[in-house]
Amino acid sequence: MTQHWIDIKNSDVVMVIGSNPAENHPISFKWVLKALDNGGKLIVVDPRYTRTASKASIVDGTQLVCRLRSGTDIAFINGMLKWAVDHNRINWQYVKDCTNASYLINPAFQTCRQANAVPPSLSVSPVTGVFSGLVLDPRRQKKYKYDTSTWSYQYAAPGQPAVDPTLANPNCAWQKFLEQISVYTVSKVCEICGSDPAVLEKVYDVYTSTFADVKSANIMYAMGTTQHTYGTQNIRAYAILQSILGNIGVAGGGINALRGESNVQGSTDMCLLWHILPGYLNVVNNSWARRDRAAYKATYSSGRSPLDITPGGGTGNPISLSWWKFGGKYIDSLLQAWWPLENPRDPQANLDKAYHYLPKARKEYWYTHE
Repeated sequence: MTQHWIDIKNSDVVMVIGSNPAENHPISFKWVLKALDNGGKLIVVDPRYTRTASKASIVDGTQLVCRLRSGTDIAFINGMLKWAVDHNRINWQYVKDCTNASYLINPAFQTCRQANAVPPSLSVSPVTGVFSGLVLDPRRQKKYKYDTSTWSYQYAAPGQPAVDPTLANPNCAWQKFLEQISVYTVSKVCEICGSDPAVLEKVYDVYTSTFADVKSANIMYAMGTTQHTYGTQNIRAYAILQSILGNIGVAGGGINALRGESNVQGSTDMCLLWHILPGYLNVVNNSWARRDRAAYKATYSSGRSPLDITPGGGTGNPISLSWWKFGGKYIDSLLQAWWPLENPRDPQANLDKAYHYLPKARKEYWYTHE
């Protein structure tokens, strides 16, 4: 979540998609109703007509309930992205200052709109509908994966992506984005989603109106969004939409996952699972034999596969560092919070003891031991 529940009351538009908060997340919906009391509007995107949909706003005689076929969320959102572009409903300052729209992409990268080479086992090559780099997956017979070596930025200097502030360069992320969404006209989206064109256009119009600095909108989603093989891509589409409208980091704006029960997020963020410490740090197992501070720091810094979340990671940026690269610093900070140093001026004092206090897991069993 990028908001707390109470902030939803500040939203000018709330879009509920892949969720039914009136029945399943009623406390969150309390604040949706507050937003409506404050003059906000509620859009519901769902294959079904739910209790949440019954509260959707009516604009010019049209209730803002867009029915769509299950599994067509990305087409729906891409259509809204194209609508926003076609009607110049872009928060340009946010796009230029707070997104990677100006970053230059590897010229060898191609979107789905281009005819790209595919493995010989497929009947036609080149073919549209796939990104550059589709190859056979040697691990699974007749399955495919992407070689992402072309999915990278250009760099002006190590760690400094090359940019085009005008967004005009054909290789900048913005131009690739425009190319990718170019086919999602209203008629094409309705063909894919099975939606009513009049309702779809009204929903697009109301939601994209929040590009203005004085307005904000939030998206509320749940397992109707996530429980797909492409669930992550659904949420990426929401993030792109909110980014071009400037609806992140403002009162009433955000993307909010409605969880099934209270401990789903807490089990990881607040380390309610036995094998995770706060900050998603691993509980040490008995294969990590040494217990002194230096050994633990080295293990936490390199003992798990890095998941690089920084631009350029694995794509030609020699100084790119991952979140987990700093694991040693995180574990030091955590232990100093749990067991404060007797002498704060001496960062080594008693810290080795704190490392010794950590529970140890047996690698071959799913429980901890000392």
